[in-house]
Amino acid sequence: MNLIMDGQKPFKWIACFFIIAAMSSYGNPAFSRVVQHVHPPLMTPPPMPQDSRQTYFYRLGSRAVIEAFKEKGLEVVEVTPGLTIGAVAAKESVIFLLPSYGSDIGGVVSAYDSEDKLDESAGYYSSMNKDPGPPAWRIFRKGNILLLISGRVSEEKAREYERVLKEMGEK
Repeated sequence: MNLIMDGQKPFKWIACFFIIAAMSSYGNPAFSRVVQHVHPPLMTPPPMPQDSRQTYFYRLGSRAVIEAFKEKGLEVVEVTPGLTIGAVAAKESVIFLLPSYGSDIGGVVSAYDSEDKLDESAGYYSSMNKDPGPPAWRIFRKGNILLLISGRVSEEKAREYERVLKEMGEK
């Protein structure tokens, strides 16, 4: 049998030689380094860098604002997590009721992780106040917090909530 004459057989023999050599040196540390160099181990990608402006902007949570209202003796009943419809979604929101004004009257405290989102959302709610009658919302801001109180609540009462919000973190 003439191996050199058949063009396919030398290739098969060489391929078999490399496969056997690779299999026999699989446990060899030097071979492992070569394989790792050619085929690095799978790695998870590094974590995405957080926008430091967002991390810096988010200071207060909506629940902390609600607790401050309660501590100052303001009416806050039936606190539930809130969802915004139509406006930019907040990082978190809480809905509270003011039963002394009606069974469905209250407000929303929303915490945002960027000033752009807060501005856009505040603009959305401000656009609801264009009618000449009472406002749909009384809108207050501090830092990353947007406080909305129903327009059916008196201006004086709404300002009490604003005052507590403004005092937060000023000690």
